[in-house]
Amino acid sequence: MKEEKVPFATILFSGITFKVINRYEAHEIIGNLTDFKDQKIYNVFEDTWRFPDYEENPIFLLAEEDVEMESFEMDFSTEEHPDIFILGFIFKGNLNVTKLITSYDTDNSPALIVFGETTTVNITLFGGVHYLGGGLKCDVLTGEYNHGELFVKGDVTAWLIYSDDMWMHFERFTNVQSIINVNRPDVLICSNVTDTDGSVITVENYFPSTHKLSDIVNDDFIEYTSYGTEILGNNYLEVFAAGLSVIDHDKAEKYLYTDFRNQFIEMVQVLSKKSEGRIREKLSETEYQYVPFVYEGLNYSQISEEIGNGFNIQMRALWCHDNEEIMLILEYQDEERNPKYQWINNETAPGIEMYCVKAAATKAFEVLTAERGEDDNEEDEDNTEYADYDSSFSLQDFAIQFGNYAIPEDLVKLYEFQKEYGSETYSECFGLLMINDKTGIKTWSEEEEFYNSFIEFAGANGSGSSYAYWLIDDDLNNCPIVVFGDEGGIHVVAENIRKLIHLLTLDTEISVDFDYCYFYKDEEYYSENENKEEFHEWVKREFNLNAIESNEETEVIINEAKEKYKTKLNDFLTKFDIEIGEEEE
Repeated sequence: MKEEKVPFATILFSGITFKVINRYEAHEIIGNLTDFKDQKIYNVFEDTWRFPDYEENPIFLLAEEDVEMESFEMDFSTEEHPDIFILGFIFKGNLNVTKLITSYDTDNSPALIVFGETTTVNITLFGGVHYLGGGLKCDVLTGEYNHGELFVKGDVTAWLIYSDDMWMHFERFTNVQSIINVNRPDVLICSNVTDTDGSVITVENYFPSTHKLSDIVNDDFIEYTSYGTEILGNNYLEVFAAGLSVIDHDKAEKYLYTDFRNQFIEMVQVLSKKSEGRIREKLSETEYQYVPFVYEGLNYSQISEEIGNGFNIQMRALWCHDNEEIMLILEYQDEERNPKYQWINNETAPGIEMYCVKAAATKAFEVLTAERGEDDNEEDEDNTEYADYDSSFSLQDFAIQFGNYAIPEDLVKLYEFQKEYGSETYSECFGLLMINDKTGIKTWSEEEEFYNSFIEFAGANGSGSSYAYWLIDDDLNNCPIVVFGDEGGIHVVAENIRKLIHLLTLDTEISVDFDYCYFYKDEEYYSENENKEEFHEWVKREFNLNAIESNEETEVIINEAKEKYKTKLNDFLTKFDIEIGEEEE
């Protein structure tokens, strides 16, 4: 690596004078910071994606004393010095920001590293690996997109911690009112548990959502995805920038679950009238159940949610009809579904662990009582996410979205496999969908020529991207597969459906950026799907293809498709004024 010299000793940023240091000096300060598994977080020399070594004048900015400022946006440069490239901001003391702390870009942003306590009203982070070493006090903390990651050591006080596809690791929650994961659990918390030999060990577990967004946030700042999922939207960042809160304190009855006892008893009564026995719904990798049973002579009813796909989290709320007691259980299980750790208490017990069980019971009740008849073409917004990934639709129903196009035989085979084993059970976050309108595609362009040139047919990842045929031929076997990114970007993925099926054998979801798309399996966090082996055997049997075992193999398939269709697709998109990413070759 070439020698990096600092262009000047100090710089003014957001009204604060920072010391300018180079990569080597930064390494001396942050190189030994560790996560909750004692693994080092930063390598400023080898991690050239987070800390590029190809930019001119790469620097870190260092504050050695406590800092107070009004707002803090972590830009890469300043108007006065546009030729510098800021890799990160390091605060050795406390950081107090009156209104808002925010990253610069979801794809990449300077790192925020604070050794003291961080205090602000709102903090929204993404695009980098961030570290808050002395705890955090705020109203709302949001994390967005899988290019970012956050580690917080010390005490955390917040009304809302909200993650939309970004890992967030916490040492402890001192006073946290709500945790909301937009899709899969992305928030992790350390817990002290007793091992089998009686020793106390610290473990890091994924933490399920404790509320719906509408339970705690002002309705004006809630939007809905095409799957019906509640997300922060409607210019909430303008409120953040003003130093105001999106929390609706008039919803205290909801976010404090003050009437949960009566509500839960009513849930049990409704479900017991619906069925005298078990009621079960499995949607994607989450299972919802109502189970009446007798234990030690007492009659119970249980409402539960169990999150699979490697998370193995079960949340159960039980009502004893005889003594009228409610029991709440949060349980983490091993791969054999045996209990590893449990939190058990009644409905009046304090602690955010019990909030997630109450949220699970409420969610399960909504799922188990939802009407889903064959003739129901319209779904409530709250239930859309369940219906979209339901594998119960017939091949005839699936074919409707293809119009006059014949469904390729390979896709029919995939439909039959999914029908037997279930959506999202054989390749991470992938599932065939019924999409009988062009609502999602129309968000790119409402010109008929554009949206009628694609047929969406599958969900591509957990954040809302989708796969579609690009209709360049009357025979879909000759039409490439593209991915529509939920955060932007339309890219060619595979030459045909068989090539896409081959990509799916890596068993990891596709990542879609504005500039490019890729598959990346991180072995440290990878959890095998339950029907992966059956899928691999099926692919070998039907197509004589061996399962893909490396990220590099997926690049070959994608690059082959790009060579044939990328230029043509970009020219087509440009016709409709759709911005094209600049992919590095």
